Amino acid sequence: MRVKLMAGLAALALSVPALAAPGAQENAAAAAAWARGQQMFAYDQAAWHASDAFQADIARESRDLAALVREEGLAGYVVEPEAGGALRATFYGRRQAEPHAVARYVVAAGKVAGGGFVRRGEESALSPLALRLIAARDLALAAMQQGDHPLCSADQPNTLVLPPDEDDVISAYVLTATTQAGVYPAGGHYRFDVGADGKLAGERRFMKSCFPVDYRKQGGKVAEGLFLTHLLDPQPTEIHAFVRLNIPAELYVATVGNGAIWKVGPDRVTYVSDVPRK
Repeated sequence: MRVKLMAGLAALALSVPALAAPGAQENAAAAAAWARGQQMFAYDQAAWHASDAFQADIARESRDLAALVREEGLAGYVVEPEAGGALRATFYGRRQAEPHAVARYVVAAGKVAGGGFVRRGEESALSPLALRLIAARDLALAAMQQGDHPLCSADQPNTLVLPPDEDDVISAYVLTATTQAGVYPAGGHYRFDVGADGKLAGERRFMKSCFPVDYRKQGGKVAEGLFLTHLLDPQPTEIHAFVRLNIPAELYVATVGNGAIWKVGPDRVTYVSDVPRK
């Protein structure tokens, strides 16, 4: 509710100095964060819709085919770009020496447009890009086991891997899973960047703590605006954009270092004002 937003701003006003409004660099980074968040959301949605279709196909198909899927040692999924803005989600197994396709689905305009199981005798080899994406996912999950990478729930994390950017770098995200309806975790998310050589080129953590974004009704009212603070960047990140696209409420982010308030979504990240001061 709006009171949440105003209470958060009032508390922050005690500790933020008066600074200049964000400049061209911060605004450009905010625009890039929104574009990346949109891409993440599209790939995540494609995986979600394809997963629903895959589970429905398993339930609908014969016992022999369902047994074959289990036999293949299902290991995960990967999402690749298709022509015309569509995305292809491939569920792969590892029974053979190299990952191979068990099922493929094409997702376009938020719906599964076609696909199904890879039958015996059909081509099950994965594309070179799919193999790179899978290797990046494996590397990210291995890196999570090293150093300090706490999650914000006990459930298995979600993974989201994007195709190479203009520098041929693949970003593999390991995301804290949602465990409660109406609450979305803003913390406990990590990005691992994998270079063209297949080696880890960098990583980042997006928040120093868990920050559950609670958009459940309170007192019979839906939240009008939700507020959180951010310490690590002078503008919102792709995680803020991704969170906003997953919740039905306005999201405001106060970047503490420069004392700026940003509105994230519904179609961009925009600077709103400075944090109010006493």
